[in-house]
This record gives sequence, structure tokens and C-alpha cells, in this order.
Amino acid sequence: MSIFTKRPMEPTPPPLPQTPPPTTAQPPRKGWWSRNWKWFVPTGCLTLFLLGVAFVLCIVFFVFSVLKSSDAYKIAVTRAKSDDRVVAALGKPIHEGMFTSGKINVNGPSGEADIGIPISGPKGKATIYAVGTKSAGEWTFSKLSVQVDGGEAIDLNESAESKSATNEETEEETADERVESITLAREERGKLTPVKNFKPTDNPEHIVVTLTEGNEGTHVKTVWTNVNAGGATNQKLWEKELVTDESNLRANFSLSNSNSKTFPPGDYKIEIYLDDELVQAVRYKVQ
Repeated sequence: MSIFTKRPMEPTPPPLPQTPPPTTAQPPRKGWWSRNWKWFVPTGCLTLFLLGVAFVLCIVFFVFSVLKSSDAYKIAVTRAKSDDRVVAALGKPIHEGMFTSGKINVNGPSGEADIGIPISGPKGKATIYAVGTKSAGEWTFSKLSVQVDGGEAIDLNESAESKSATNEETEEETADERVESITLAREERGKLTPVKNFKPTDNPEHIVVTLTEGNEGTHVKTVWTNVNAGGATNQKLWEKELVTDESNLRANFSLSNSNSKTFPPGDYKIEIYLDDELVQAVRYKVQ
């Protein structure tokens, strides 16, 4: 008889834990600059550029405003617009351009200017060239002209009106028998030297009226006028009357500029009266 011994069953081992699949590493999140530099850089550059342009425009506008507000600018433009030759060349109305060039330096009653002012009218364009100095509050232009584009240069210091008036008066004037001679003169080494025109530094200016014999007791009067100089037109400067006698038939008149020590370049005239009768008008230039 066989005896079988039943062996106890061995316990089943627990299943091994499953290994999780390997995870893929996530890339780090980009910073703000990395994500936005492509649009930020050009936008920032454009902004800086526009700010720079605006700054330059403000400076340009300020400079032009200063130039246009100056007395030298206003005088030059007024003289040009009122000149018949400029009006004939450009037509009416005449407008100033925006871009004035040059420089103006003013220090109280003195200063200097060298500017170019574009102007235009229905018939064309031109540029005003003004070079002048300011002394004792008054502007004097050594050069004041209008250069018409493709045309002539018009000297505003030699106005057409002055030329026309000179021609008319020359035709109307008649020699007065009471007048022997009329002489413009400057002082040189204590003596009078005859001249046809004066320099700005001729101070004083003289005019000598000599009468013929038999005209003792005649009232000789001179009236000095700034026709077109230093920005002024038809400005009465001085009036003086002398009476001749037997010992002296020569009336010597002199005009001094005590303010600036010099006379502005331009056109002048002296009217000569004998006993309140106009007998002659002498025109001259300071140049």
C-alpha cells in the first residue's frame, strides 16, 4: 500500500511592478524677449527714428520762426513786395516761402544779418538776398536784392521809383539865375572836397549853395530827405535856412548823423529853396 504525501502548493509570486515608459523632457518656456524681439526691435527703432525726426522738425520750425520774426526779415520782405520791378516780374500777390536760409544775430540795439528769403508770385519765383547791420536800433543793408529765377537781379537799394522821380525832376528843373553853383562836399583834412555821392562814413555831409552877385539878403533853405535807405522811405531828416549878405554869398549846409556815426546806404535828396521857392533838387547816394 502506497502512501502519497501531498505537498503543499507553493504560493504564486506577486507580479512584478511594471516599469513606466520613459517620459520625454519638456523644453524650457521661452522668456518674453525671446518671444517678442522680432517685432519689438523694428518697432522700437521706428519709434526712436520718428522721435528724432520730430525733434529735428521742432528745431527747424523754431529757427525759421526766429528768422521770420526779425526786423531784418520784415524790412527785406516789405521792400521787395513794394518794389514795382519785383511785382512786374512775379505778379501779385507775392508770398514768402517756408525755408529761409542764413543767419541773424541781434544783441540789443546792434546786430547783423545775412539771409536768403524765397518768394513767389503768379508769374514766377525769386529769392531775396539781404546783408545788413543794425546800429543804434536801425538796420542798414549793404546788399538788398531780388534774384528772379532764370531772370534779372533787382537791386532794392536802387529803387525804380527813385530813378523815375530823378528823371522827372531833371526834366522839370530850370537853372535859376540867382544860383551860381551847388556843390556836394565831404570833409578831408579840414577842407571841403567836392563829391557826387557820399560814403557811409562821411559825417557830416555838406552842400554849398553859392549865389550870384546882387542876391544879398536872400533866404536859402535846404530840406534833406531819406528817399530810400535803411528801411525808411521819404523820411525828412533835416531843414535849415541861412541868409546871405554882401560879405558872403555862399551858404554852407552840413548834416551830421549823431546817432550811429554813419549814414545808411541808399538814396537821398536835398531840396533847395530861395525865398521859399523851390529852385532845385539834388539827388545823391550813400554807398
